[in-house]
Amino acid sequence: MDNLTEIISVIGGKGGTGKTLVAVNLAYMLSRDYRTLLVDVDVDNPCAMSFFKARQLWEKKVLEFRPRINQDLCKLCGTCVRNCPEHALVMIPGKQVILVEELCAGCGVCRLVCPFDAIEESWIEGGVIRGYETEDGVDLVVGELQPTCRRSPVMILKTLNVVEGFMRKYGYIIMDAPPGADAGIYSIMDRSEIILAVTEPTPLGLMDLRKVYRLYQKFFHGKKRFLVIVNKYGLPGGSDHETRRFLDENGIAWTTIPYDDLVVRSYISGELIIKAHPNSEAANSLRRVIELLGKKI
Repeated sequence: MDNLTEIISVIGGKGGTGKTLVAVNLAYMLSRDYRTLLVDVDVDNPCAMSFFKARQLWEKKVLEFRPRINQDLCKLCGTCVRNCPEHALVMIPGKQVILVEELCAGCGVCRLVCPFDAIEESWIEGGVIRGYETEDGVDLVVGELQPTCRRSPVMILKTLNVVEGFMRKYGYIIMDAPPGADAGIYSIMDRSEIILAVTEPTPLGLMDLRKVYRLYQKFFHGKKRFLVIVNKYGLPGGSDHETRRFLDENGIAWTTIPYDDLVVRSYISGELIIKAHPNSEAANSLRRVIELLGKKI
């Protein structure tokens, strides 16, 4: 992406670590001095919109392939059934091939391998990408996959491609990523200058942090900055020491957001804590994220 625009991806291994908390507050802080775009690419469960009063500006539908079986041409050879990676095609011997819609990922392999051209194209609305302007000065793009559609990495990629068309207008782009370390996360990290991983001081949080760090080391080490935020720091019974040791042993720059009921209450209420409670310890911790990034606001 354009080198005049700095892109920061907010990632994390498991759900519930606080990625969206960091992304929305970071976007708000940066928007005080820079034109900022927040991109919600957690396409299975986008929720960044919950923190802003916004007006929708545009909408783009994303279509997804679905096979239509021409029973007059189908010879019941079973080639499509054997090659479907999702096992979404089922042959009723001597009768017909049927599609299990909920399993289909829309890859189109069945159409490619059919020797009798018995599989025809049809399309459904697989998702939608919407653009908003918010009252807080943050522009927002949200990609959302339709229920029963399964191609999350494709939807992520399409959302990123839409953003590339107008990203030069912005000083900063913050990408709120889905949980996990799969193909969709790679696309997000690949387009970022700074990778900001959010974790929590628990054994599961540390395990997932190791996964995303291995992904970073394999593909992006030395090319992009990798920083860590330990959310819920000081969690009773947590793994603060183990998390800190992993970060220090690997020379990873990091900061913390304390375990605080105020953060939970603000999140549930859809409040930007940096705006609603600017003098709280949590708000001060979020300002330290800006310092970790090396930015001034």
